[in-house]
Amino acid sequence: MLTTTGPGSSGTIVALSPDGITVAPAEGPAKEFAATDLIRLRRESEVVVGEGSYVVLPGGDRLARARVGSATDTAVEVEAEAIGKANVPLDALLGLILTPPSDPDAFDALLRKIRTEPRTSEVAWLANGDRVVGSFLGMDDRVVKLQSQDAAAPRELAREGVVAVGFDPALIAYPKPEGPYLEMGLIDGSRLGVVGAKLERGRVSGVSRFAAKVDVPIDSVIQATPRTEAVQYLSERPVDGKIYVPFFDIVRPFQVDASVEGRPLLLNGLTYDRGFGASSRTLLAFKLKPGDRRFQALVGVDGRAGPSGSVVFRVLTDGKARFTSDPLTYRDAPIAVDVDLEGAKLLILATEFGERGDARDLADWVEARIVRNP
Repeated sequence: MLTTTGPGSSGTIVALSPDGITVAPAEGPAKEFAATDLIRLRRESEVVVGEGSYVVLPGGDRLARARVGSATDTAVEVEAEAIGKANVPLDALLGLILTPPSDPDAFDALLRKIRTEPRTSEVAWLANGDRVVGSFLGMDDRVVKLQSQDAAAPRELAREGVVAVGFDPALIAYPKPEGPYLEMGLIDGSRLGVVGAKLERGRVSGVSRFAAKVDVPIDSVIQATPRTEAVQYLSERPVDGKIYVPFFDIVRPFQVDASVEGRPLLLNGLTYDRGFGASSRTLLAFKLKPGDRRFQALVGVDGRAGPSGSVVFRVLTDGKARFTSDPLTYRDAPIAVDVDLEGAKLLILATEFGERGDARDLADWVEARIVRNP
């Protein structure tokens, strides 16, 4: 467990509501934590990778190991552990990975493309390497239908040859719920924002951000992150200033919610959904707001960096250094950063050169966040 004041006790979740979570330790009485005091709860368990399609939702949400059925131009039939059988509105989707690549690098690249590639229409990526652009008209178990601008009749693509479909981001409607909600990470790799989450008889229930009922065993939940106004992630705020000065000619601009190579953030063998990936030398500046109280993050060199990477992490407020790490490599344990922001107006996250150049300086600012007055 991680709270706004540091690591909390470990134990078993025995009660859960939009207002807080009660945890029973191995010994002693159960303790209740207000949602505004919690960063996240995480169970030491690996995601169980399995076959199935992948439903890509905005904001990092997703449904893994899903069965995707027929679709119209308004909704798609999906069956997944978290939601059972449900119709997911098309305007809640960023994409569908119908046949996930078996190679992890290829899968990460495809997922990143669906999430970040600029597009003004739908795109179908085919198994033969081609891509088809057009308006999505629907699909069944045989074909995916697209209306291309340069064709009079709709084009029918054999579904078995379609790897993924990316939808027009401009048409997405996936607003954040009003008030607190819970992000749940599941053992199958899914993650959903859940409104009104509660625990009863060993099952967590609620309503997803796309209005589907959620009902899963508590044993399937490996991470719970309360989303309240007390904690705001910097990757969801605009970057007010940025400077990148590479050591050589290798250009690796910073990435949002991914390593600088576009892969999931990886520290000490664990992956994370939020943060920044940066390379030396990168400076990211953020204007602070009234009520911003502390800056917190977990920093380290990405687990894929190899032995060449060496990075120094620095945090500055109003030009004054508030935290400076020793040179870190991927072999070093990540460091928890906690900086007081009282009275400050500007926050700067600096990724600096370590003991060598920047050949593999894959720096991760994991879960970089502002703790605010609740």
